[in-house]
Amino acid sequence: MSSEGDAAAIRWEPWSAAAFERARAEEKPILLGISAVWCHWCHVMDRTTYRDETVISLVNERFVPVRVDNDERPDVNARYNMGGWPSTVFLAADGTILTGATYVPPANMTGLLRDIDRFYRERRGEIADRIAEIAATRDARAALRSESAPDEACIDWTIETLVAAYDDEYGGFGTEQKFPHVDALEFLVQEYRVTGQPRLYEMVAKSVAAMASGGMYDHVEGGFFRYSTTRDWSVPHFEKMAEDHAGLLRVLSTLVQISDRTDFRDTLRSATSYVREVLYDERLQRFAGSQDADEAYYALPLEARRATPAPFVDRRAYANWNAALAGAFFSAGVALEDDRLIGVGTAVLDGMHATMLDGDGLLFHVAAPGEHPRIRGLLTDQTAYVRAALDAHEGTGEARFLERAR
Repeated sequence: MSSEGDAAAIRWEPWSAAAFERARAEEKPILLGISAVWCHWCHVMDRTTYRDETVISLVNERFVPVRVDNDERPDVNARYNMGGWPSTVFLAADGTILTGATYVPPANMTGLLRDIDRFYRERRGEIADRIAEIAATRDARAALRSESAPDEACIDWTIETLVAAYDDEYGGFGTEQKFPHVDALEFLVQEYRVTGQPRLYEMVAKSVAAMASGGMYDHVEGGFFRYSTTRDWSVPHFEKMAEDHAGLLRVLSTLVQISDRTDFRDTLRSATSYVREVLYDERLQRFAGSQDADEAYYALPLEARRATPAPFVDRRAYANWNAALAGAFFSAGVALEDDRLIGVGTAVLDGMHATMLDGDGLLFHVAAPGEHPRIRGLLTDQTAYVRAALDAHEGTGEARFLERAR
């Protein structure tokens, strides 16, 4: 990963029990850096902050530095993300958060490192008391947690929350920065199919149409960018993510099936074409994780792009995103009556079954070209795979997919 190479002078350790044991033994706090190969500000922080000689010296002498790739460890990111990437998180030796931030420039980082080091050395008793307090609160919440299944009141509350956050003028949710929120869109379109409430369809249709017709979509090569920096979807942040495409293709497939709008059908064809041509590796039967942002490249017209090297594609395959995209290809294949898309979905799921399952039937999370799969047993991988296998059974009628889901 390029960002790790940029920050090589810091003696980063992987996320492991050994790193936390070292922190306990040496009585040092942990500096956790969460980054991603597609993340622009992660690269900036590596080129500036983590190349600053004072920062390097302070980190190596007074902290246990741990580096995590967001895409490889979504479980760690879910627990410790500070609101974006990079996430710069300071932890006690048991994993309790002391404080955190996102991008930190070199001048600010030097003072922050010194303050955390001083606080950790001089106020150890307060930290221990706080850790015990957090643990007690967590245990109390666990004891109160209901084991009952979600009911209709939960569904109604979710709809009300999304309606309140909906942007009536431009579609989507919130103001800016504005993300696709594909889970919310899929939830709403499925609820529309159940209830027939026109408002739910209108919210989804307007949001998807606004993204597809504006700056969030690559109108030259196809595919959605990761998010818009503006409320009206006009100025994107230019990464293209497998994860986002999985959700958006599924939502578009549903819209094609329940409406007669040709713009949804055209966008679905264009977006699946981008995924097949850029992210899909037919030889390995896998989808790549992402394509980097490059504002200058995406400003070029088609012929100029053809003469320019395309932005870097992260060829690591992530089980949850591969399964989600495979399932989306089954949905798109049915919606567009295109057996080629169903064939891609089938190939990906068969490839995952052959190469990414361990002896116990659990998926590994990541498979890089030329390497053995690794990081075993994340829940997100198993649930995405089960759903995709059910999509495959529904789309093909083939019994092996239902058996794999079971």
